[in-house]
Amino acid sequence: MSGISARVRAGALALALAATAAVPLAANAAEGPFVINYSLPPPTLDPTIVCDIADDGFIAPLYTPLLRYEAKPVANAPEGVKVTTEDTTKIVGYLAESYSVSDDGKVLTFKLRDGLKFPSGNPLDAAAVKASLEFTLKSGTCGTYFLEAAQFGNTEAIEAPDATTLVIKLKRGEPLLPHALTQPNTGIIDIKAVDANGGKAWLAGHAAGSGPYLLADYQPGVRAVFKANPDFFGEAPREKDVIVNFITDNATLLLQARNKQADVTLGLSKASVESLKGADGLKIIEVPTARWQLIGLPNQTAPFDNAKFREALSYALPYEAILKNVAHGYGELFYGPYPPQFPAFKAELGAPRAYDLEKAKALLAESGVKTPVKAEIIIREGQNDQEQIATIAQGAWSQIGVNLTIRKLPASGYQEAVGAKTKTAAIVRFDGPSVDDPAWLLDYDMRCASLYNTSNYCSKEAEALLDTRHDLKTDAERQALWDKIAKIWLADSPRIPVYADVYTAVVSDGVKDWHFAQDGPFDLNLWGR
Repeated sequence: MSGISARVRAGALALALAATAAVPLAANAAEGPFVINYSLPPPTLDPTIVCDIADDGFIAPLYTPLLRYEAKPVANAPEGVKVTTEDTTKIVGYLAESYSVSDDGKVLTFKLRDGLKFPSGNPLDAAAVKASLEFTLKSGTCGTYFLEAAQFGNTEAIEAPDATTLVIKLKRGEPLLPHALTQPNTGIIDIKAVDANGGKAWLAGHAAGSGPYLLADYQPGVRAVFKANPDFFGEAPREKDVIVNFITDNATLLLQARNKQADVTLGLSKASVESLKGADGLKIIEVPTARWQLIGLPNQTAPFDNAKFREALSYALPYEAILKNVAHGYGELFYGPYPPQFPAFKAELGAPRAYDLEKAKALLAESGVKTPVKAEIIIREGQNDQEQIATIAQGAWSQIGVNLTIRKLPASGYQEAVGAKTKTAAIVRFDGPSVDDPAWLLDYDMRCASLYNTSNYCSKEAEALLDTRHDLKTDAERQALWDKIAKIWLADSPRIPVYADVYTAVVSDGVKDWHFAQDGPFDLNLWGR
């Protein structure tokens, strides 16, 4: 359906195998490079631009944010592997040794580590941090969103009164800002090094951070090589050398996993993951997440601007078949703005919609939309389950007269489509909020003017309710607000949650430590043999 012939597919597979033939086998011994095979090459390395949850974590080893989450163990880890994830209730210092927030929430003061330098030799002091945060704030891209915690225009000033003190002053207290300052998108950039290399465009293929790893080599779409940063202020990474091979072809990714040519394999289709269960020398890590596969519907483009038409589509998708044949059980069905692993989820409001073709036809007739309808659905290269989801939707929706054309885009083109001001096509998206909070999710995913609103969904009523969240004092009041917004969302059917995702990674027997980050998962300093 993607327009790629069998001959081209075979040729692509042969080229991929040839390109990776020289990659050393994962030896399960600490002296060799740590090899990661990954299906999703990032569209850019610029931390102010990277925005997809599947890409953000790739820059995490290279940039150090002011704060970080503590780690906590994951239940049901494979025997012999210590698996951890983020404890989002515990924010601690990282580049900053400590921080404090004023009683009114408007002033955040950070005590920075003393005497640090970037790999370039430039001082990593409060002036450098101020320059980096202002650079990010002014980027006008995803970095601005993160640093403002979606409250655009709320930053009043960033000050560096001395070499180890940084102060952020806000117009209004924002409790999500400390969470945002744990994210790689707000990692501190060596602005002097950027300027010395020609400016912002240089960041697309280079790194100017102070993270646990340095970027030794980068071939876009092919591979990246990380070297442990000998001057990193924190605990030294377990692995000195890390090779990340980008392999978008699922067959090649699976073959190399079976042949143990990688210590970690990420991005395999769930069917391929399932096929490796019990394979000698391999283990499967499973982490339930606040992530999901969804189909974004272009709410501002006819006939998707018709709520009854969108509702009809939601009842014409065979969810159980997708869960069985695409997710292979690594998922959970729901319907609504919040997935089951997310704060604010309520089972009675988030119950999945059933596949009901007759109801879909009745809703379509009620909508007044004339069929046949021609539409396009976009998927991302390397998101190996999205093509199956799109193909199933194509077949299912044809039964009610909606004829889909599937278009597969590389990372850069897909990012442009997702961030376009006006969406004109349906988009299959692997999504989830970087910060595990309902306000963070709704601020980008529901606001009318947000470029990161995959569906162009616009409800003035829901948005007005969201604006009241700062006035609420108790968890019960906030939950009541999230419930009101969910009911509006459900009535509007702005998009189709396909299933909540259980994140999977395939690791070799030699891997002893592995960490999952919601905006990751490349916390390489917490991985190792």
